[in-house]
Amino acid sequence: MNDGYLQYDAVTLAQDEAFLRWVRGESPALAGLWEAWLAAHPEMAEPVAEARLLARSLVFREERPAPEQIERLWTRIHEATPAAAARRPLRLTRWVGYAAAAAIALLLAFFFLWRGPKGEVQLLANRGETQDYALPDGSKASLNAGSSLSYEASTFSDKRHLKLSGEAFFEVQKGSPFQVETEMGSVEVLGTSFNVNTHDGQFNVMCYSGRVQVRAGLASQILEPGQSAKLLDGMLAVSRFEPSSAAGWRQGHFDYQNAQLGLVFAEMERQFDISIEAPDSILQRRYTGFFERNSLDSALYMVCWPMQLTSEKDGKTIRITPADQAGE
Repeated sequence: MNDGYLQYDAVTLAQDEAFLRWVRGESPALAGLWEAWLAAHPEMAEPVAEARLLARSLVFREERPAPEQIERLWTRIHEATPAAAARRPLRLTRWVGYAAAAAIALLLAFFFLWRGPKGEVQLLANRGETQDYALPDGSKASLNAGSSLSYEASTFSDKRHLKLSGEAFFEVQKGSPFQVETEMGSVEVLGTSFNVNTHDGQFNVMCYSGRVQVRAGLASQILEPGQSAKLLDGMLAVSRFEPSSAAGWRQGHFDYQNAQLGLVFAEMERQFDISIEAPDSILQRRYTGFFERNSLDSALYMVCWPMQLTSEKDGKTIRITPADQAGE
């Protein structure tokens, strides 16, 4: 590894191709080199952690930023800070401490520079993690594990249109129509908070505040707070829920009512970044209960014990069998 990295701050690291390949998990060999380098230089743990957050927060389909673009960003940071610093800060956390609001806005500006003038911005939450994002209009999006959200930055201020794969919770600032498109259907609002889940072929929308218009094929439904719509056989089935509590997955809690075990295990795979193997006869069973994200062992117990199932770990693979077949 090049010891020149010792002079890098978080923003510089986030532009380095070898660093980006490590963060994206593209090279096991490179991962070993970076981990060994970090072990030898523990003083770099903070800037590396910050750079990983930068690199993993957004993935762009256009060019990386030119050096002059980065310098323009630093100039804007100095101009926006109440007491403009006389030197360029070496740590992201140092200028965040000066003026958090200005820093966050300029951090977003950094992402837009990276994206390029006409690039599509893609927000990601990998398996085993959730991510919170601020959108250009001030709206917020929380992505559940194994989900992605994209939008066209060059037109977002005029047309707030996003594409979702997976599950996300939105808190939308009032303004122009805010539309979330999925493969199964779309949701349009003006200013509200709602959850959309498209994992495993489902399409489920929950309205927490304001009003939400849901469309799926020829079906259309307006939801009020406390109403949810689920696509079943081409129709939107509306039911009620308690809107005073936030979407359970945001607190790491997953509730199920008469759900196929296959769907429960699929969610567990995303939350813990594991692979679960089970025969179809088990996957088709119905489960009512819950699991939590704080412990894989506890989650497996909560689901398997009442269903008279056992689980066996082999690295990141979990094998599920009936309890009466354990040890065979």
